[in-house]
Amino acid sequence: MYAQNIPEVKLKDNSTLKLINLNVEVNITGNVALTTYKMKFYNGSNTVLEGELAFPLGQGQSVTDFAMDVNGSMRHAAIVEKELGRVAYESTIRKTIDPGLLEMTKGNNYKARVYPIPARGYKEIEITYEQTLVANNQKHSYQIPLNFENKLSHFSIEINAFGKKNIQITDTSIYNNLKFKNALGVKKAHFKAENFIPRNTITLEMRLEDEANLTTYNDYFNFYKSFKPKSRLKSKPKAITVFWDASYSMERRKLDKEFELLDAYLQYLENVKLNVVVFNNKIRSNTTYNIKNGNWNAVKKALENVVYDGGTSYIDLGNYITETNLLFTDGMFNLGDFKPTNNGAIYAINSLTSANHNGLSQLAHTSQANYVNLSNVEVKQAIKTITRENYKFLGVAENDKIYEVYPLKNTIVNEDFSLSGKFKANTTIELLFGYNNDVIDRVKVNLENLENSPIVKRLWAKQKLNYLKGNSEENKDKIIQLALKNHLITAYTSMIILDRVEDYARYKIEPPTELKARYKELIKQEEANEAYRLKQVESRKHDLLSEYKDLMRWYSKDFSKNIKDFKKPRQERTETNTTPSQHNGAPGVNSNTSNSGFTRVIDSTKRIISGYVTSIGGEPLPGVNIYVKNDVFAAVTDFDGKYMINAEFGSILVYSYIGFLTEEVTLGSNFVVNVALKEDTSSLDEVVVVGYGVQKRTHVTGAVTAVSSESIENENIVVEALQGRVVGLNMESKRAPNNTDDASIGVHGLNLNDSENAPLYVVDGIVYSEEDFKDISAKNIDNIRVLKDGAGSSIYGSRASNGVILISTKSGILENKEKIEALNRKIDEEIVFKPWSPKAEYLVNLSKSETPEIAYNAYLKLRETYKNTPTFFMDIAEYFDSINQRELAVQIVTNLIEIDLDNHELSRALAYKLQYFKEDALAVYVYQEILKLRPEEPHSYRDLALAYEAVGEYQKAFDILFRIVNGELLEKDEDERFYGIEHIAYVEACHLASQHEDEITLTENQRKLLKTFDVDIRVVIDWNHNDTDLDLWVENPNDEKVLYSNKTSKDGGRLSEDITEGYGPEEFMIKKASKGDYEILVDYYADQVQKISGPTTLKVTIFTNYGRKNEKKEIRILRLNKKEDEIEVGTVSM
Repeated sequence: MYAQNIPEVKLKDNSTLKLINLNVEVNITGNVALTTYKMKFYNGSNTVLEGELAFPLGQGQSVTDFAMDVNGSMRHAAIVEKELGRVAYESTIRKTIDPGLLEMTKGNNYKARVYPIPARGYKEIEITYEQTLVANNQKHSYQIPLNFENKLSHFSIEINAFGKKNIQITDTSIYNNLKFKNALGVKKAHFKAENFIPRNTITLEMRLEDEANLTTYNDYFNFYKSFKPKSRLKSKPKAITVFWDASYSMERRKLDKEFELLDAYLQYLENVKLNVVVFNNKIRSNTTYNIKNGNWNAVKKALENVVYDGGTSYIDLGNYITETNLLFTDGMFNLGDFKPTNNGAIYAINSLTSANHNGLSQLAHTSQANYVNLSNVEVKQAIKTITRENYKFLGVAENDKIYEVYPLKNTIVNEDFSLSGKFKANTTIELLFGYNNDVIDRVKVNLENLENSPIVKRLWAKQKLNYLKGNSEENKDKIIQLALKNHLITAYTSMIILDRVEDYARYKIEPPTELKARYKELIKQEEANEAYRLKQVESRKHDLLSEYKDLMRWYSKDFSKNIKDFKKPRQERTETNTTPSQHNGAPGVNSNTSNSGFTRVIDSTKRIISGYVTSIGGEPLPGVNIYVKNDVFAAVTDFDGKYMINAEFGSILVYSYIGFLTEEVTLGSNFVVNVALKEDTSSLDEVVVVGYGVQKRTHVTGAVTAVSSESIENENIVVEALQGRVVGLNMESKRAPNNTDDASIGVHGLNLNDSENAPLYVVDGIVYSEEDFKDISAKNIDNIRVLKDGAGSSIYGSRASNGVILISTKSGILENKEKIEALNRKIDEEIVFKPWSPKAEYLVNLSKSETPEIAYNAYLKLRETYKNTPTFFMDIAEYFDSINQRELAVQIVTNLIEIDLDNHELSRALAYKLQYFKEDALAVYVYQEILKLRPEEPHSYRDLALAYEAVGEYQKAFDILFRIVNGELLEKDEDERFYGIEHIAYVEACHLASQHEDEITLTENQRKLLKTFDVDIRVVIDWNHNDTDLDLWVENPNDEKVLYSNKTSKDGGRLSEDITEGYGPEEFMIKKASKGDYEILVDYYADQVQKISGPTTLKVTIFTNYGRKNEKKEIRILRLNKKEDEIEVGTVSM
């Protein structure tokens, strides 16, 4: 624990539980300090609560005990494998029984989950942690953080120092000059007070002498020695790289101390090439400076202006490694680890107490460098560490009477050193120290049983643990066994307190001493229960095969005979298939007036400007008119929104497009100009851009009429081709001013004399002027389609309210067949999501910002108020995405993984958003971490499998998914809380096997089990909260609602099992969908979430033509604020 983070219990609403009593006890023996916090909290509400006691520990600190009041007395925790601990904890919570769970999260941070905290009642918690003191400037320092702001009803502190001659307490003024007194060889200090605010940290300082201590316990030994090693300077590097962590967790870094270190080091180097890489969730900048005479003012100014925001990824840092590297970070990577490299020394430098000390130390030592912890090391000492060769422990001279000795050789030694091991008999060992492989010093130690000190065995276990953590994933089983035997909390073990001895026996968790007798009786009975459970699991595996057959029977059934006339009928579209033939191109201009005075020919001898035109949402805009103001040069964007035009420096380019505001750009020295046009909200009603055309986010409601190429092949111009062939279309001749006959085109019922009532003309997906439309050769037309009865407005906005005439040319189909076909599919079939509607006050204020830069600065100010509110970051990310700032949106949403360490529910919400933002590689990493956090839940495997599929890792995806399908994970869900997830995984495994059969290796049994599976519509919902019940509902075009009480509709729609206890998934499928609208709704039925866990986040995935070549997938993420009867999600129109 440290001064910035006082122990506190957080509740669901982000408030904290009131701490009323605190007793602190500190015992120091040798270079080990043991501290116990005894805390009493009060719940002043009328509600029973679950709380979360979160606290960080510093370098070398670890929790040794956790206790909580149970039935009126303090019960101490047992060590348990982390996965088993969570299962036992959450299972007992559901029975409203009294558990407690302490877990270590990333770095050296801890979370104690506590339940229940009685209404108008008290909760007592004890936390004990141990620290191995590290020498600095020939002294040991130890801090007891007590920076409280609120008054405590009772406070006391007691400090006992065993065998310490030179120990003193600094700054004890508010503690009535707290001082040590001698008592039987022990130095004691004590203070207590009522209604007191302990606002000052207590620091203990112990001056070192030339110490060398040996302690033993049975066959274990621990040797400690202080050093004054000789120093040897390294040669100065010619180039160095500074990696500067700009993630959100670094906002409170001790910048002055880090700058002091940089200043001292660069002054020492004098002249050096300096590369500065600033990173958070990605590399933000890479700048090279030539430092001369130690002047680094430009570097300092740049670093002072760094904004701290977003998650932390080390993935790409290896690309910038030089001879010497300074990595300024807290080591709390959460979006990607450092890839191993042997290219240069990496000095890890951290100024925060809450950090991944062990990880940073391992990273540095692996590269033959050192970890500099500026929170407990002076800059002067840090500079010595960086500029001098590493003094190392080089091992023990061969001796067959010792074994399992840690640390191993090549361990960096600073001012002190500890060695632990086992010995078979009394002997003398020789320790070797020096530089590189040169032995400079030899230290002899006489091993013999001097005294029995149980702490020695624990010190040995911690040394071995540090060694095993060097490759933790490979050594996972060894770490767990070591931790269980030696009462250690690790990345794979936790501490748990259960109320009933029956629960200890049920999960085979060794209980505290007072329960062991009864536990031994119950464990024999539990063996029989275990055999029964295994038999049940095997039976469920057998049942799965029958359930998959039932699913295929539904898939094979013909439901067409059940379909009656719909209440919401759709008019049929007539269409004739055609065959493309030779063609001539057709001109196209997106304008209401003729631009015959412009030239579109590119002159290669003149300056050429090129670029892309998109909507604010990033979708390419085809057919945008671009011309040079007061000049003759013009251009039109192609299908991808690309253009080229001749224009000189200082010229003004004008960009105009129907439904969008005209943009003018004055040219500078750049040859590439990309423009994002804003929608003209005064003329368009909710218009968005889809691929290569403007389209409204709603379904088609008007009739579509088509004309084939065969029926017009004898006509010369398009006007004649339309005459008399399209129902509802009027052709009228009129006398033009130049006395030539012209034909006016309109849709039945509109005034043709009003020019504003002209239809919209779209040729090969590009909007045409009426004049250019009439010039199209009928012989180049493949087919003509007319949208009327409002259908045009529903797709192209109010500009098309008078109907739309769509022409596909033969030349267009040959050149852009896939895109034109996609446009046609958009007309006939569409997925529509309920639009995002921001309501929070901070979003209203943010939306008034004139530029993204202003909006981002406003967000940073708001963040101070909402920094612990997950919904804030999700809303803000959505806002920036809506203004075409996706990179910022991704950066902001990754803060979710920074504000609450190892919170699997927030991590899952983040992964959902990353998938929505199409950051699939990042999503894979987050899902990998979730699987490590929650391996007991089948959802963790399914989520990761689908993420692998999204990045093309099909074999990995299939192998993980099939573990669910074949029932391998059933034993993790003994209570069948998630019954039905196997059926959904089966559908997804069939999809993977059929869609990527050339990229997946299947066994013969897998081939027999998995079938080809394709449906018109598939909807899947997932959510991030445990113990939350959401229900998927679908209303079909016949007004029949498919829900948990009516799982199969008359037209063949099928709903999966109702999962009521968290996460989902739930699924709707229909093989042959009826024409019309399928309305998707979600019922937020209930939740039992009592602790802080962020918003319930819903992911909706909608497929059309699932399992076919033209499969389409849309993802939408919704944040649910409260329980509602029905939440409108979206519509699928067929």
